[in-house]
Amino acid sequence: MSTVGLNEATIKKYIQEQEKHDIALDKLSVKEYEDPFKGC
Repeated sequence: MSTVGLNEATIKKYIQEQEKHDIALDKLSVKEYEDPFKGC
């Protein structure tokens, strides 16, 4: 296995993890902005 292939796989995995993380953050943000006073 070449180091180039290994790096590519690592980078792809990293990008996928970042996308999942960003999606999770977006969902949290949307919930916060929907109705911040609902819980009061």
